[in-house]
Amino acid sequence: MRTSIAVARVELLRLLRSPTSFTLLLLVPALQILLFGYAIRPTSATVAVAVAGPSAAQADIARLARDARFELVAQNLRPGGARAMVEEGKASIGIELPTEPFAPVRAIIDASDPNLTAVAEQRVNAIYWHALAEQNQVADIGPRLHVERLFNPDARSDWAFLPALAGTIIMISMLMLGTLSMAREREIGTWETLAALPVSRTALLAGKTLPLALVGTAQGAIVIGLSVLMFDLPVRGSIAALLVLFPIFASAHLILGQALAARARTQLAALQGAIAFYLPAMLLSGFLYPFSTLPAWAQRLGNLFPLTHFIRAAREATLRGGDASAVLLQGVPIVIFLAIALLAALAQYRSKLD
Repeated sequence: MRTSIAVARVELLRLLRSPTSFTLLLLVPALQILLFGYAIRPTSATVAVAVAGPSAAQADIARLARDARFELVAQNLRPGGARAMVEEGKASIGIELPTEPFAPVRAIIDASDPNLTAVAEQRVNAIYWHALAEQNQVADIGPRLHVERLFNPDARSDWAFLPALAGTIIMISMLMLGTLSMAREREIGTWETLAALPVSRTALLAGKTLPLALVGTAQGAIVIGLSVLMFDLPVRGSIAALLVLFPIFASAHLILGQALAARARTQLAALQGAIAFYLPAMLLSGFLYPFSTLPAWAQRLGNLFPLTHFIRAAREATLRGGDASAVLLQGVPIVIFLAIALLAALAQYRSKLD
């Protein structure tokens, strides 16, 4: 028993002497508590809504929308304007008020995220019944409610999940490969040999990144391909543009992983750094929870992660039917992140190899 206690004491001292490992062990659970406690509240968050139709009824709808935790991003639109806002991704719900007697109230919901669809339909129905109650009407007498789901009429969760899964798989695997490849160089003793190679640091980093980036591209293509074949995932947009983003997205996380490994003193610290990066990325990117239901500060933080923009690009190319420009536009933040990660990795390479 005393021997076990002595060994445990030595291990505890080793942990305390590694500030990076100790900090990350505390940081990850603290970060999860913060995110789950303050950021991830899909049922209580506000949802963006646009209203079109006769202005006389819009004031009442606007008041009821605020009571149901909707954020009015546009109102007093012309007929059809609310639907256009949803199609362009500027609103999650579009309410088209009737312009003729006995015409239904039309609620157009962006169903590309089924988790958000369920919340949106519940709140739209609440507004509808409250409006009828205030006017002392019943559903048979008052205007009917017609709910239309755009992009995903059956609200299939797999159609929204699978395109995002491709990005998540690439992110995690490339981060792990980036950190482990650097650790392997140190273990087999070739890390110092790299300094003697007659190539620039940029060429060296590119040579180490390119083969693994092709692996990441193959991973993403396989996930999308199997999703189409096995789960009937629709491809309504530019899949070619999405394929262009695969190697860029993979390279960004590969280079980040190599920068973390070059900075960390041990392989464990590098892996912990990778985990501390991808856990909040998964929570704040829209992969597990609707991005639009996050509070403003969490959305700003989530927009810093490449996964957020990749998921949008993947859904544009599949569910939403976006053209090449719409898909590639989401790749601009990924390219910026890649450039920043490249500068950080090159700085670490110079400090370690020179």
